[in-house]
Amino acid sequence: MTEKCPLCGGILVWDYQTGEVICSSCGYVIDKIYYYGPVNEDENEAIWREVRMRKNPKRNPSIHRYRYHLKLYHEAYSYVKNKPWLEINYEKIFESGKMINTLKSHATLEAEKNISSKNLWRTIYEGLKFIEKNYPVALARSGRGKYALAYIVSTYLNHGKIPDIKEVVNTFNISETSYRRLVKIAKEIVSIKTTISR
Repeated sequence: MTEKCPLCGGILVWDYQTGEVICSSCGYVIDKIYYYGPVNEDENEAIWREVRMRKNPKRNPSIHRYRYHLKLYHEAYSYVKNKPWLEINYEKIFESGKMINTLKSHATLEAEKNISSKNLWRTIYEGLKFIEKNYPVALARSGRGKYALAYIVSTYLNHGKIPDIKEVVNTFNISETSYRRLVKIAKEIVSIKTTISR
């Protein structure tokens, strides 16, 4: 028997409850060690014990977790299959067990890189917070559209002007048509706030 898992190189352990040799990292079953009981055990007793173990095996948490992750993987893969413009964060899915905020387009990922390189996250979070408080329905859009809207609203509130079209289009990876639509929505959101405060 090998000392390391042939799939991932993890440490092998023997689960004495199921009699299986499994990988402690990925849960892959390497081998099964059969126990035939004491020497004086009757053959019928040994067969009956083996039947009982098959019908009611002890639950192995490693195998259960592995199967659950495999199920999550297949479900997540079905979302991105034949859609090369989408990416899914499998690590986040395995960590949380949910698929919320794990699916992103390549365009959104590119926008996030641009935001990070230009240090705009703080401005965007301010805008998101403001929109969430005053007009949350406006956040029901793609990731990059949501970030662009938050940036436009935050800039409009802090500086009293709408950011340049080229800056927003290049940074957030959106079209000029989308920019114009977002500016219109941003002006409505800010006007709602000023109407309420009066």
